[in-house]
Amino acid sequence: MKAIPVWWEWLASIPVNRYVQLRMGSVQSVDRALDLLSEVGREPGGLVDLAGRVGLATSTAARLLATLEHGGAIRRGDDGLYEIGPLIQGMTARSESGQRLETLVHPHLVELSTELGEAMCLAIASGYDTVTVDQVDAPKPIQAENWTGTRVPLHAGGAGLVVMATWADEEIENYLSGELVACNDNTVVDPDRLRSRIRQSRMRRVMWTHGEYVEGLSSASAAIADASGRAVGALYTYGPTYRYPAPGEADLVASVLLERADEISARLGGRPAAIEAS
Repeated sequence: MKAIPVWWEWLASIPVNRYVQLRMGSVQSVDRALDLLSEVGREPGGLVDLAGRVGLATSTAARLLATLEHGGAIRRGDDGLYEIGPLIQGMTARSESGQRLETLVHPHLVELSTELGEAMCLAIASGYDTVTVDQVDAPKPIQAENWTGTRVPLHAGGAGLVVMATWADEEIENYLSGELVACNDNTVVDPDRLRSRIRQSRMRRVMWTHGEYVEGLSSASAAIADASGRAVGALYTYGPTYRYPAPGEADLVASVLLERADEISARLGGRPAAIEAS
């Protein structure tokens, strides 16, 4: 006979009415959070305003908004108001013709993989990570790993750095004040060095990284922006460091990648100049 799990013993010890209260409280919190998210989507607002709109105590609204903000569903803009965040934007980004971002970008990945001779990927911003949602492999016999579905902390790869380069300084500081996990010995986790790299990403708008998430791989990334100039994701190309980039070709790869990222941003109503001036 199998032993009864500890969690089941704990659950069984709760009076039925208390268990129902816990369940109802959890569901109620989700409902309230969704109400707040819906209101933010309808019109950005401050804490007191949003709490009043959904009929919540300010303290309750503050707790739920903090949870939504931590998960990337909402963010605070330069004016201090809560607005829809990168998680929702990345999930719902559309071109003017209504195409899903992946559908819009995939033909570009195919063309760029052929032109650059290495793998091409699309990553979307999801909270404090980027998630690779599409990849076209390199047209070469030796392939690097397929990263589709992989979630990477923003500081641990070029895609995340170019995404953060479009953020307000306060939002960047909020991120850098948290735990910065090293994926390997090459991952930059020093806040001052990361600030410098984000500034570099703002100026150049393309970021090369070498072995910072996976040793032996080099990657170049460029942001894809929405109408506000904020990145909803990034194009990136990568390959084994021993062959990529080829000597003297790093700037050429960056130029090709940036031109295509700006083209995609324009289809989303994006303003590439807003990224450059951030």
